This record gives sequence, structure tokens and C-alpha cells, in this order.
Amino acid sequence: MDGRPITGATYYDWEEMCEQYLDVVSPKGEAIVGFTIMLKWLQDNMLPLPSEPTQQQLEAYCRAYLLWLIGGVLMPDKMENWVHLMYLTVLVDLDQVRQYIWGSTCLTMLYKEMCRATDPDAKTMGDCA
Repeated sequence: MDGRPITGATYYDWEEMCEQYLDVVSPKGEAIVGFTIMLKWLQDNMLPLPSEPTQQQLEAYCRAYLLWLIGGVLMPDKMENWVHLMYLTVLVDLDQVRQYIWGSTCLTMLYKEMCRATDPDAKTMGDCA
């Protein structure tokens, strides 16, 4: 594996991060709960892109799309409707996104979900199983 591992702190002001890097404001509790954001809300509030977008709007749209891709396709939760905002911290500099080891991150999440699925009370499993 060659690249930077995806790690991050989870003690940010997530509403402020979303406002700064996604250009959207969510009323607390509506779309942002704890350190996750609802994928449907993200999709509804980021589309459509204006016909003449600014650079900031383009970057915010790209970050929102990548968050949706991470939470909806690569590493979905059990309900497939939330994404951890920790990933927003690695999407701040879009030029650096390809430097991260995304494959091993997906594999790590799969293993984590497989461990959770061994719980006798578990009914479903997250990730791309």
C-alpha cells in the first residue's frame, strides 16, 4: 500500500465545517446528528449546480458528491442514509484526495462491520458486504 492513511479527529464543530467546506447550513438535528450527515439532505441541498458556478461552489459540490459516494457506495452504514463527517476533513484539499489509501479504508470498514455482525443481536451489517 502506498499513500496516506485516512485518519481524523471527530471533535470538530461539524456545522461550521459543513458551512465552510460544503457551503450549506443545516439546522442542528435536521441533517447533522453527532458526527454524521444525512445523505438525502446532502443530496437535496447540493443539487442542482448553478449554470455558472464559482470555484468555491464547484469545490463544495465536489466535496458533497465525494461524501455521498463514500457514505452511499463505498462505506455505507447499516441504513445507508448517513455518512461520517470525519471524511470531510480529508476532502478539504481536493488536490490531496487521491493521495489517501481508500481501498484499505474500505477493507477496514468491511472488517469492522463483519466483527459487529458476529453479535447475536445483530440483524444487519453495514458496508459493501
